[in-house]
Amino acid sequence: MLMMVRPIFSILLSLRHNHLHHQRTHSILKSMSNDVISSEGTLPPKRIFCYGDSLTAGTAPPIYDLFPYGQSLESELGNGVVVRWRGLPGWTAQTMVEYLDDGNVGLRAAVNGIDNPPISLVIILAGTNDIGFLTSSMTPTGGATDIDDAVKPIVNLHKACLDITKGEHKIRTLAVGIPGSAWQQMNSSASKLAADMNSSIQQFAQSYPDGLVSYTDFPFLYEKNDLWCSDGLHLSPEGYKRLGNDLAPVVKQILERCN
Repeated sequence: MLMMVRPIFSILLSLRHNHLHHQRTHSILKSMSNDVISSEGTLPPKRIFCYGDSLTAGTAPPIYDLFPYGQSLESELGNGVVVRWRGLPGWTAQTMVEYLDDGNVGLRAAVNGIDNPPISLVIILAGTNDIGFLTSSMTPTGGATDIDDAVKPIVNLHKACLDITKGEHKIRTLAVGIPGSAWQQMNSSASKLAADMNSSIQQFAQSYPDGLVSYTDFPFLYEKNDLWCSDGLHLSPEGYKRLGNDLAPVVKQILERCN
C-alpha cells in the first residue's frame, strides 16, 4: 500500500515538464494578464493573487479540467474584489523560489506586473510537494528533516511579495497551511513534518507587525470523502469549491486592513 502512494510525487514532478499541463496553466496566466493588467480603471479596487502548486491550479485527476479555488473565493467575496491565480502542478516551493522572476511562472514577476491598482493580498498555498520529496525515501518512522530548511522556501515566497514597493501601498500575504493527505496518514514522518512546517509558518506570520502576514490552517482535514480525489492528494471539484468558500471569511478580515 505504501509503495502505491510514493509515485504520486514523482508523477507530479513530471507534470512540470508536461506540455499539456503547461498549456493549461499558461491559459490561466493569459486570462489574468488580459483581464487584470490591461483593463485599467474598470476593475474593482481590491485584487487578490493566489499562488501555489496543483492545489492552486485546481487539478482533480483523473478529470481533465481544472477547478481553481480562486473561482469560488471570488464568488464568495462578491463585488469589489478580483481574484486571479497561478498554479504550478508538481512544483515544490523551492523550485518556485528559483523562478521568482520568470515572466511566465514567477511569483515576483506576476505581482510586480499588476498595477492600477496593485495587488492587495497574495495567498500562498505550497509545501505539499516539498513534503513528498523530503519524505518519499524515508521509512514510515525514520529520518528527521530540518524544519527551518524545509520552511525556508515558503517563507521566501512571502518575503518576495513583502519586499515589493508600490509607493505607500503595502502588499499583504496569507499563508494557507499544508493540508493532510493519504501519504501523511501512511507515513508518520510526513505527518510530523507537515505539522512542524505549519507551526513554523504560523510563527513566521506572527512575527510580522500590523498583520502584514497572516496564517490560516487548511480549512478541512483529509478524509476519504467527496472533497478529495481518489489519489489521496488532490481535492475534488467540490473540495476546491469548499476551499474557496472557507477561505473567504479569513480573506475578508484581511482586506479590511488593506490600505
